[in-house]
Amino acid sequence: MLGTLKEEDIEKLLKEQCIGRLGCHVQGMTYIVPINYVYSNGKVYAHSAPGQKIRMMRSNPQVCFQADQIRDTFNWKSVVCWGKFEEITDTSEKQNVLQGIIHRMMPLTNTPSEQPSHGTGKADAHDEEIIVFKIVLDIKTGRFEVNDRSN
Repeated sequence: MLGTLKEEDIEKLLKEQCIGRLGCHVQGMTYIVPINYVYSNGKVYAHSAPGQKIRMMRSNPQVCFQADQIRDTFNWKSVVCWGKFEEITDTSEKQNVLQGIIHRMMPLTNTPSEQPSHGTGKADAHDEEIIVFKIVLDIKTGRFEVNDRSN
């Protein structure tokens, strides 16, 4: 059975997941990349080193975000959202977001001390280049498929 997720199911899925896909579009080129994230109050919070997605979002802050939960081919939920990229420059807000990402991601890895991309490993020259951002979501949609015979 295919269906549409209710608003509360969309919110639940966005809060429960921690890996999503971010879609950016500039000058006829679309770029989709997986990101680690934390969701709170209608905003997706994430971080990145400088690169393609940051350049594209600075040029065109209108983005698309997708997260899903997949048990198998016929049992899944998927949320697609549209919103606006906003770079976080306030030091206190940046620290809070990074701490939230660390607390969300580290229990999911076997070697948290070896993950410098999440601000928990050894410091390197790129630490000061971490860009923290949020996506303020305007539109959220969701779909699901359930195979009743699999339960």
